[in-house]
Amino acid sequence: MAVVFLDIARFLAGLYSFILIIVGTPLNLLCFYIFTRLVPNRSNATIIVFAHLALIELLIPFTWNMNYVVRELLWKYQKNISMKNLEQHSLFVCKLIAFGAYFSLQCAAWLKTLATFARCVSLHNSWSLKNWLAKPINIRRVIFFVIFIIALLNFPIWIVNGEYGYAINELNQTQAKVRCYQSSFFQFWEVAHLLIYNFIPFTLMIISNILIIQQVRESRNRTQRSRLSSAASNNRRVKTSDGGRLTKTLILITIFFIVFTAPAAIFYIFFGKTVKRHRDLITMSLSNLATTSHVTSFIIYWLTSSDFRTAAISVLLCKPVGQSRQSTEDKQRDKPVSDQQTLTRPSIVPTDEDGQRKLHLLHTSTTSQ
Repeated sequence: MAVVFLDIARFLAGLYSFILIIVGTPLNLLCFYIFTRLVPNRSNATIIVFAHLALIELLIPFTWNMNYVVRELLWKYQKNISMKNLEQHSLFVCKLIAFGAYFSLQCAAWLKTLATFARCVSLHNSWSLKNWLAKPINIRRVIFFVIFIIALLNFPIWIVNGEYGYAINELNQTQAKVRCYQSSFFQFWEVAHLLIYNFIPFTLMIISNILIIQQVRESRNRTQRSRLSSAASNNRRVKTSDGGRLTKTLILITIFFIVFTAPAAIFYIFFGKTVKRHRDLITMSLSNLATTSHVTSFIIYWLTSSDFRTAAISVLLCKPVGQSRQSTEDKQRDKPVSDQQTLTRPSIVPTDEDGQRKLHLLHTSTTSQ
C-alpha cells in the first residue's frame, strides 16, 4: 500500500512539473511581450526589470522540473533505460541543467529584489540615486551587471560538476555512468545557494517594501493635508493610485516568493542531512513549490495592474491595444465636453430670445413711424 501511494505521489509530482512547463512558458512569454511592447509606462525602471525577469523565469521550469517530467512520466515506464535522471545522459547535460537551475533561480530572486529596490528609490525624492536609476539605459546596465555576477558565481559548476563512474549492470558488464552533484563543492554550494537565493533577497525585499509602505503613507498624509485647487488635487490622486497599484504588485511578489521558497530553505537547513527516506520525493515536491512562485507572476500582474490586464485581454482576443486605450481616453475626454455644453446651454438660449425681442421692438417702432 505504501509503495502504491509513493508511486502515485511521484507521478503527481512529475505531472505537476509538466503543468508548470506548459503553463509557465506561454505566460512568461506573454509577460515579456506586454512589458516591452504594450504597457504605457515601459520606461519605468521597475517595468524594465519585470520584462527581464519574465525571460529568466521562462528558463526555470526547463531545468530540474524537466528532469522530473522525463524521470517520472517517461523513463520510469521504460525497462530498457537504466538512467534515473536526465543529468545522467551526458556530462554536458549534467553541467547544463545544474548551472541553469542555480543560475536562473538566483537571477530571478535578485531581479525581484532589484525591482523592489528600484521602486523604493523612485519614491524617495531626496535620494541622489533616483535620477540616475530612472534612466532606462542605467537600469538595464544594472540588470546585466546582476546577471553577469550571478553567472560568474555559478561558473565553477561547469568545471567541478559531473564525472564518469563505472558500475556493473544486470548482465555483469562494466558500464560507464555519469555522476552528477557528487563533488564536495556542492556541500559548500548548497549553503551558498540558500544565502544567495533565499535569505539575502528575503532581507532586502522586506526592507525595501517597508520603506515603500512608509513613503506611500507619508505621501498620502501630505496629500490629505494639502490645500490645492481641485484640478491639482485630482491629478495628484491619479498618480497616487498608479503608484499604489505598483506597490501592491511588489508586495504580492515578495509574499509569494517567501511563501513558496521558504519551505525548501527550512528543509535543507534543518533536515537536509538527516532525512534520507523518500528524499527524492520531498526534494521534488519542494522544487515544484519553489518553481510555482516563478510561474504565478502573471497572476499577480493581472490582479494588481489594470494596464497589464487590459493589454493581456487585447492580446488574447487579438485586438489592437492602442485603439482600445484611445477609445477609453476619448470617452473620458468627451465627458467633460458634454458637461460643459450642458452648462453653457442656458446662457445661449436667453441670448437668442433677447435678439428676437430686439428685432420685434425695432419692427414695431418702424411700423408706428
